[in-house]
Amino acid sequence: MPLEHDNGAVTIQIDQSGTAHRPDPASFASWASDQRVFISSTMGALTPLRGALANAIADLGAYPVWFEDFGGRDDDAEVAYLGEVATSTIYLGILGRDYGRIDKAQRLSATHAEYREAERLGLLVSVWVQQEEDMLADEFNFLSEVRLFHTTGSFSDESDLVSKVSRRLEAMCAEAVSPWAKLGDAVIRARDITDDGRRVVLRAAVHSRDVLAILEGLRPTNFGGREVRLTWAGRSVPVRVTDVTTTTTASRSTAVVIEMQRGDTSSGGSPFGMTASFSFGTTTYTSDDLAVLDMRRLLFQEELPSGLHTFGGSIRDFTVDLPGRAVPMALYQAVFTLLATEALVESGRAMHVESAQISPVGPGGRRIRLAWVGHTDRGGRRTRVSLDGVMPVDS
Repeated sequence: MPLEHDNGAVTIQIDQSGTAHRPDPASFASWASDQRVFISSTMGALTPLRGALANAIADLGAYPVWFEDFGGRDDDAEVAYLGEVATSTIYLGILGRDYGRIDKAQRLSATHAEYREAERLGLLVSVWVQQEEDMLADEFNFLSEVRLFHTTGSFSDESDLVSKVSRRLEAMCAEAVSPWAKLGDAVIRARDITDDGRRVVLRAAVHSRDVLAILEGLRPTNFGGREVRLTWAGRSVPVRVTDVTTTTTASRSTAVVIEMQRGDTSSGGSPFGMTASFSFGTTTYTSDDLAVLDMRRLLFQEELPSGLHTFGGSIRDFTVDLPGRAVPMALYQAVFTLLATEALVESGRAMHVESAQISPVGPGGRRIRLAWVGHTDRGGRRTRVSLDGVMPVDS
């Protein structure tokens, strides 16, 4: 699927038919062994479900994290459960009729506070709903907040929930081992990407002829390999393509293996001008401050402070390459993440992107949350930077 500007110029090509490769048992076992799944729900009526989920998660090879197993702690309950969220990789929320007791300090139920902490930390999120039609008002408002960025599932009973959660964990594994990637102007679903710090190998099954043509066009010539940028899983690096091998299969796809040499990233990809602080008037802006201002200008159409020009250069406007509304939301999310990651890391303002979320179109536009690892003055220390806002959308 090509994306075009108003003048007809093609920008990027997306292999829209790319699907996550189903993991084999060994790959799933390896992935599951690294996962800590935080089970979040009210107690009482949902307690039997929590136990069934904990057993199922353990049987799959992952580690269930649930309040009943925390044991004696010196910390109070709030610190204990939020601390356990921070040690987890997946948030598994179960929402029923009741919202739960509200903590006076946070003015949220424990389940709601756990969800927000998981969001803040960028955990994978899976939320399941029972008896939505009977929900109390606070619980329904919580569910609406979750659905801003996540698709929720429903279940009828314990067996149904365990089965669906097991399949969802398998799908999460497939997403992890088959990441979306952007190589030059092509966006594809990789079967796997191997990176030893010097050499990168990408394997994919490509369905789009246009995307295949772009990839084959990266083959080295007598003048050497093509220099492009490879972006995947929150990182983006310059590469030189050294070999592109294609194999025609009996299916509609073409197997592609691309071998690349990493470009020079010894300086972290961060030119001095993009990591230094800059004083303007009575205000000193760090590299992170300038990155946030620049991204808010691009995404939310906010004006820079009067007279301020971004020192060291601006972040490239990647929003022109975003797909139209016709593509599935999951694909839109994947492309947005790749484009934002590439622009931020390429600019030198970010080391890597930790999380990127974009919602479906709402009344004011698309809600966006971004978090990345940035720099202090001259890139001497890593920092965590985030922004949140609404991107206007043309009607």
